[in-house]
Amino acid sequence: MSSESPPSEIETRPPLPQDEFSEALLTSELEPTADGGQRALLYPDDRLDVEKATHWLAVPEGLLVDLGDIR
Repeated sequence: MSSESPPSEIETRPPLPQDEFSEALLTSELEPTADGGQRALLYPDDRLDVEKATHWLAVPEGLLVDLGDIR
């Protein structure tokens, strides 16, 4: 009996076509976290400051990848 779980719905879907996405450039800044690690804040630099405050994403530093390495 296998202990592996069946693949999730996301894992079985085909990848999205990359040519349907625009090239959005994001600025990243590293900042310390409460547990002593670091996280990256990603946001579009072409927005007004008031828009940047609501259009950002925080990612643990260890999960960041260079898109050029995976394309």
